Amino acid sequence: MIKYPLYQFPVNGVTPFDEYKTAAHGDAILDAVETQIEGCYNDYENAVNSASVHNLSPHGFVDPEKEHLKKLYKSDCDIAKKIRQHHSTFTSTTKRVYNNKCPYCTLSEPDTIEHILPKDKYPEFAIHLYNLIPCCSKCNRHKSEAVSDQYGLPYTINFYYHDPEYCQFLEVDCIIDNKGFPSFKYKLTFPQGVDPTLTAIITNHFNRLHLIERYNEEVIRCYTKTELTIESLFRGKPLNDALQYLKNYLSIIINDYGLNHHHIAMIRCMIGSPIYHAYLQSRL
Repeated sequence: MIKYPLYQFPVNGVTPFDEYKTAAHGDAILDAVETQIEGCYNDYENAVNSASVHNLSPHGFVDPEKEHLKKLYKSDCDIAKKIRQHHSTFTSTTKRVYNNKCPYCTLSEPDTIEHILPKDKYPEFAIHLYNLIPCCSKCNRHKSEAVSDQYGLPYTINFYYHDPEYCQFLEVDCIIDNKGFPSFKYKLTFPQGVDPTLTAIITNHFNRLHLIERYNEEVIRCYTKTELTIESLFRGKPLNDALQYLKNYLSIIINDYGLNHHHIAMIRCMIGSPIYHAYLQSRL
């Protein structure tokens, strides 16, 4: 997981509101509320700067304005195309989101665009560039329409300003199942003294999107591939050689993947678990 870069405008001076005006140009219904929309956009960008988008109140637009605002967004509209291009450009320069993966889970391709504040309740932000982010269908479905929990904290990380890499929190335990094979189980473990608000947001995010369960399913495929590589390279060789290989591999990929990617957490477990060491020794 990684903080997501804000949309980089191709022309100096172009703002999200300028993009809105271009999309709404010629709509008489929306022309009449342009000043109100500009105020909403200013509020949104202030909320991005203060990491408080989830605290924004809906303006309260009703039809016909509400319907006209919602209709500005289509999966093939210019704003959506620019967001996808932004995502593609970002993922082509970093492996942290794995060749165009969903930033919410880093498991699947982003086959939809997520409205951080849902467009039915917040139609004024239906095409606000900072309210849109590529997302996979599964995360989109799990996220649903709710924005904040009972304590006023967001249900999901806002990757435009939250930094989920501020500490290491994703860990894995290794156990040996009843067939004698290793089984990896993910968990959240936060160090003492870290920001309690951010830990609560990350916990909300993992619970809302069922990420622990989804990582526990993914690790079977991910581990099998890694195990085959280790056995092919180190069969008949000392255990320490295999562990050193894993340490070297981790040092190469961790800066690209980040501290809390599910693959990184699995490799850390393989390096540090005595239970796994005993299993690996038996395989070599």
